Amino acid sequence: MSRPPLLQIIPLAALTGVGMLATDLYLPALPHLAHDLGSDVPAVQATISSFMIALALSQLLWGALADKLGMRNTLLAGVALLAITGVACALAADVDALIVYRTVQGIGAGAATVVVPVLLRRRFSDADAMRAISWVSIAESVIPAIAPVIGTGILLVSGWRSNFWLVAILALALLPFILKLVPGKQVLHDADETVSYVVLLRNRVYLRDAAVYGLTFGALVTFVASAPHLIEQWSGRGPGTFALMQVCGVSSFIIAASRAGAMAHRCGTFKLMNAGAIVQLISVAGLITLGVLDERHVAPLIVCWMLFCAGLGLRGPSTVTRALSVPKSLTSLASGFLMFLALTLSGVGTQIAGFLLHRGLLPVALLVAAMILASMVLQKDEPAQS
Repeated sequence: MSRPPLLQIIPLAALTGVGMLATDLYLPALPHLAHDLGSDVPAVQATISSFMIALALSQLLWGALADKLGMRNTLLAGVALLAITGVACALAADVDALIVYRTVQGIGAGAATVVVPVLLRRRFSDADAMRAISWVSIAESVIPAIAPVIGTGILLVSGWRSNFWLVAILALALLPFILKLVPGKQVLHDADETVSYVVLLRNRVYLRDAAVYGLTFGALVTFVASAPHLIEQWSGRGPGTFALMQVCGVSSFIIAASRAGAMAHRCGTFKLMNAGAIVQLISVAGLITLGVLDERHVAPLIVCWMLFCAGLGLRGPSTVTRALSVPKSLTSLASGFLMFLALTLSGVGTQIAGFLLHRGLLPVALLVAAMILASMVLQKDEPAQS
């Protein structure tokens, strides 16, 4: 097969990116959104948790639909849903309506996360598919850093509703690329593939590693979703500080993740997972200390966050690699269930944090610490079951 041209890869990577933008763009606006819609913090947090849980459930929905409708029609339906709900969110009159629209938007965002990785593996040779998927990974790493910066600028210029208008416009712009680049009749699973949730869910080692990753990812999202309120209401800083925190955190994640492969080769996957867990434990201990001392300067908060993200950069890729060490016929299913669990725990953690934010940093830090400690308890050096 020919080397995959960027003009084909970038639009496909953008399909997953737009779904991420649907949340990351408006995170800096969360405190303002509560004021504008006359709502409270838990209700505003529900606009994130409802999206996450819907996105999680959609991982199971879109896989089945893609086998019936084909990958092109599945992507068209999901991206069209993103565009329609982007307009609906921009016009939402109250927080209850926004929660409903965000729930449907989460379902729409799930289509690309399910279909695009499989599409890239089918479209290109193994080596080229790895290169193509790396572009998707780059988008997934960079968007959480740049989206809050863009979202802060949009918030200051034209308000939080413009973030959703932008999502709608970008989603509409991608529809022609789906028609051009995605085969019309190709389904998600080959006819000779035998996939079974029963077989997968009997794999005790897989379930443990999936839970470890889900808890660490959920802890990350829980704190990110809480940070805009903490930074503005607890430390008295503006949305620009949250954007700075995200840039620093994502940068430390990318640096750590880029070294994780070489480090795993030298010291082993499990030792690297333990090292990442210890770094995360140190970071949450720092957050708890800041909360106990009621230390409201943002510099130590950002340092703790950079440590947390670096720990995830060391730990996350290794955990995912172990979790996906299942029979080849189960790999796609295992990947989908892994994301389902991670997104579900993210949504639950985010909503619980919404009821704690009025008490400041300490209870949120304790919640994140509990998730990290639980992941460390589950983390064991046990070979994958095949």
